[in-house]
Amino acid sequence: HRLAFLIRLLLRSTCSSSNPIVLFLDDLQWADSSSLELMRSLVTDVALDNMLFVGCYRDNEVEPGHSLFECLESIRRFGITSITSICTSNLNMASVNALISDALSTLPRATGSLSEAVFQKTGGNALFVTEFLTSLRDEGLLQYSLSRRKWEWEMEHIRSRTIAQNAVDLMTAKLLRLAPEVHQALRIASAFGAQCLEGVLNIYDAGPCCSTCTVSALEIAVAEGLVAKVDGPAYRFSHDQIQSAAYMLIPESERESFHLHIGRALWQQSSEDEIDKYLFVIVDQLHRGACHISDPSEKIRLAELSLTAGRKAAEMSAFLPASAYLQSGIGLISDGDWKWHRELCFDLFNWCAEMEYILGKFDNVKAHLEEVIKKGRTLREKLRAYYTFVQSSGSHSNTGDAFATALMVLDNLGESIPSEVTQLEVQQELLATQALLRTKTEGELLQLKTMSDIDKREAMRFLNLLLLYVYAERKEYFPIMACRMLQLSLTYGVCKESAVAFGAYGVSICGLLGDTSNAYRFGKIALTLLERFQAKEYLPRVFITVYGLINDWTEPLQSSLPCLEQAINTGLSTGSNEFAMANAQHYQGASLASGTPLGPLVDEMNDYATQMLDLNQNFIYTQNLSLRQFALNLLGKSADPARLVGDIMDERSLLDMAEEKGSSSLRSIVYFYRMMLEVFFGEYERAAETAELNKNVDKDNVGRFSIVVNHCFYHGLSALILARRQGRSKWEDIINTTMAQMEKWESANPWNCEHKLALMNAEYAYLQNDINGAIEAYDCAIVSAAKHRFVHEEGLALERAGIFYTDTGDNAT
Repeated sequence: HRLAFLIRLLLRSTCSSSNPIVLFLDDLQWADSSSLELMRSLVTDVALDNMLFVGCYRDNEVEPGHSLFECLESIRRFGITSITSICTSNLNMASVNALISDALSTLPRATGSLSEAVFQKTGGNALFVTEFLTSLRDEGLLQYSLSRRKWEWEMEHIRSRTIAQNAVDLMTAKLLRLAPEVHQALRIASAFGAQCLEGVLNIYDAGPCCSTCTVSALEIAVAEGLVAKVDGPAYRFSHDQIQSAAYMLIPESERESFHLHIGRALWQQSSEDEIDKYLFVIVDQLHRGACHISDPSEKIRLAELSLTAGRKAAEMSAFLPASAYLQSGIGLISDGDWKWHRELCFDLFNWCAEMEYILGKFDNVKAHLEEVIKKGRTLREKLRAYYTFVQSSGSHSNTGDAFATALMVLDNLGESIPSEVTQLEVQQELLATQALLRTKTEGELLQLKTMSDIDKREAMRFLNLLLLYVYAERKEYFPIMACRMLQLSLTYGVCKESAVAFGAYGVSICGLLGDTSNAYRFGKIALTLLERFQAKEYLPRVFITVYGLINDWTEPLQSSLPCLEQAINTGLSTGSNEFAMANAQHYQGASLASGTPLGPLVDEMNDYATQMLDLNQNFIYTQNLSLRQFALNLLGKSADPARLVGDIMDERSLLDMAEEKGSSSLRSIVYFYRMMLEVFFGEYERAAETAELNKNVDKDNVGRFSIVVNHCFYHGLSALILARRQGRSKWEDIINTTMAQMEKWESANPWNCEHKLALMNAEYAYLQNDINGAIEAYDCAIVSAAKHRFVHEEGLALERAGIFYTDTGDNAT
């Protein structure tokens, strides 16, 4: 997924209407799942609308249910990409005659009989035609007459000539006419696939058992046109069917042993630098013949080499090959090896589980982790497996399992977290943290020593991992864990996770205490620590606290959007998929709340939704459904515009899911976006009722400006409008509470809140029958919203002002 993402970024930066791109891929019938997924992600990327993709495959080599057909059907279902199918058949008689006439520089009427015979023999298959003509020349049935200065052919012999029934048999027959040393060289080259590096062949030739020079023999094949010399330097088969034919020269019963022989030769004869350079080639050959290894010590050495290859592939973001190498390594060890080679066994299983987690293969992750936990004797041996288990369970929406496991581990590490959290315990943690902070100046905080206690470092990792899940599902634990992380950092020193701790603590005091100024200060410290440790892998975690939650209370909402985009890209490029998608959720919410045009934004939302599903981030995908349906409703794509029901979701089903899972945050998000729709479409009583169902919105969305502030704004606005219709008594408390709160927020952040407070003041003045005050406040709201680029709320202010002028009889204004 990281590689696909980076390729998409590359093409996005180079592909435009003035510089369109055509991408051609051949032989898709052999494409593996990663290649097909890359193709799918490219052709469904809405940002690549100036790219033409052309793909070719042999329809006689793919059956119904083939992964290629599944990929194409997925692209069709996505609905934004037009697919045109073009079927190219074999050459017809006229085309064969034209080809032969051109090749022999002879008039078409003179080559008609030859072309007819060739067509009958080959059926018009282009490869068969050229190879058949070549074989006729080699056998003297087609030759150039110097005396007559023209090509001549033996028609009767050609008609009686037999031809292979398929391309592989045809090429095999041709190869068998070559010298034995060329046969052997082609066999060796074919074992590596379509291409073989010359450096690898030189290592193989240096062995004591090698009697001929493979490279010299391949030069003969180059002269015959069977193989081409390419940059590398390397030898590449001129056609895949030639490689297949060369591979067929190895008897099927001997192929595994042949691969093992090549792998052993390369492994034994390579220097350390050469092993590092050609590691994947060597390991691949050994794995293909590993079933013939009987020596336990050789199996262990190959398992160690497989681990090295898996790690190296993971560092290159090649997670699928990394998983394959590690799986093969696991297949080489036995139960007895857990006693004598424990570290190797743990590393293989842990690395493999981590790769499969990134690939979204959660069932495989669980199986490998269960083996590690079963074999582990101490907490230290199990910690890495527990960490991956918590990570994968949380991503797969099993937050209950993730939470329980993490609490058990933390308890064993000496950092007990209560199973039930009360308000008193939250206050005690906040007070304890504030007391520690008072002993440090800001300069001292930035110069804290590096944490060295191993158990505390592990505790920081698990606390850090849990923050995302407790924020979404168990809000009461979020300040507890943020405070505990900060206390550990202040007492034992700082580490990479401390950057997240300062950010999370800032979110806690911002959301629970309303202390936006100190929250902003701790956010800056978090960014400084992130830079100090060069912890790029933690950037998405820190940025979501700073730019997704803290800064919006102090800085313009629009200023956070580029930083959230950076966090998304960094998360995808470093494999931090859950935080990449969490940042994407906040980016979409902030974009919508800051007045981003809906059309392009909905396209972005669809793109991110696809990525969430591709990356198996089901938890965040579900949290994001209401936002996407809300946007579609505003575009008129719902039968009832004031209800979250449409192509994306049905609010009743999502509320039932929230009730079943006990997810107050999911329920709160549904009610919030439904309330906004009810206000936008004039259903003020329904909006007020929905707001009452969402009274704990500030606790369910701690520190989330775009939800907490807008809930207050739209709730207060509904109450003001209903008070004028129904009388003030019922709505007085809501009006006073929401307006007082908005005044505080406006003083802290005029950019984001000035127009909101002005519109509430206008409605209040209208309620008080202060016509001049209402006119002035409406004008202020309209001008401020336009100035600060909140176009949707500028529209709302204009609408409310229009209703005001109509109601007061001022039709001219």
